[in-house]
Amino acid sequence: MNAALDRLHAFARGHDRTLLVSGVLLLLFGFLFALTASPAAAARMGYDSTFAFALRQGAFALAAALAAAAVCWWPAIAVRRAGVLMLAGALALLALVLLVGHEAKGAQRWLRFAGHSLQPSEFAKPALVIAMAWMLSAGITQRGFPGAAAACLLYGITAALLVPQPDYGQTALLGLVLAAMLYLAGASWRLFAGGAAAAAIGGALAYRMAPHVRARIDDFLDPGQQAFQISRALDAIASGGVFGRGPGEGVVKVSLPDAHADFVYAAAAEEFGWMASIGFIALYVLIAWYGLRRAARLVDPFAQLAASGLILLFTVQAAIHMAVNASLTPAKGMTLPLVSYGGSALIGSALTLGLALALLRERPGAYLHGKAVP
Repeated sequence: MNAALDRLHAFARGHDRTLLVSGVLLLLFGFLFALTASPAAAARMGYDSTFAFALRQGAFALAAALAAAAVCWWPAIAVRRAGVLMLAGALALLALVLLVGHEAKGAQRWLRFAGHSLQPSEFAKPALVIAMAWMLSAGITQRGFPGAAAACLLYGITAALLVPQPDYGQTALLGLVLAAMLYLAGASWRLFAGGAAAAAIGGALAYRMAPHVRARIDDFLDPGQQAFQISRALDAIASGGVFGRGPGEGVVKVSLPDAHADFVYAAAAEEFGWMASIGFIALYVLIAWYGLRRAARLVDPFAQLAASGLILLFTVQAAIHMAVNASLTPAKGMTLPLVSYGGSALIGSALTLGLALALLRERPGAYLHGKAVP
């Protein structure tokens, strides 16, 4: 027992324990919710095994934990190199998706092989953040290098491969993270004005040319025409009350599509109550607060920008997922990091947090005044 505790202490040494514990708790909660949501989801989708989704979620969670544990020790230069290589591979796979990708629910976002599916966008997201941080930091440290323009170009290339899938939600998420990183890098206000104009034009075109985008926005603006999924999600949250119906006792989740994935927050609120909802929010707030606080003290511009971007990517996605479930924003197909069902989403989220931990790890000379934020 003592030896196991010593190994755990050695693993945690140098890392922010609040971030570590929060990540582990989210993984465990994700498996718990998979256990409670699996019977209804398996019956609705025609699986023979009642706990098919829970078993898969357990395997995905183990793979995600191992992936995060493997990368959280990397030095900053290894994170940068891996991010660039991963982005190159992810962009190639995103292009392949447009040619031979598997289509489901009106979207073509997956590659299928040997009975399994892969969603390249989940790995493109952290890789893009790292590559953009490299460009922006080069603009800071190398006189005359157009770091902001290079970062925007990388985003534009990625967005050009995401929009045709179509995946407007991930495109918007990455745009928000890029805007925050540009602000941290001290970019000109003219760039923000141009970005805001481009976002407005892109949003208007999406509304006019994509029927599902127009329908979701119209449903959001007109409560009387609320979409079925959002209506069911709100019913689930309301029926849970303060302490919930109890594990496995949810009723609304049976008729809530994607209760194990895009609407896991609502399904969890029904069975575990508003207290669980507040606990979820608290975990993501802790990750945002401690992660960004430590990143602000990093000496290396690349590490500071990349760590901030990865933490924002992780927590802003969580905020969007919960806002959609609570009908505070138009519906988007976005998972809850480390909680929602799905191998690509789970491993991609774990890599995002693991790479952030690697950059935030306390080591000689990494932080101002020689030490990390307590």
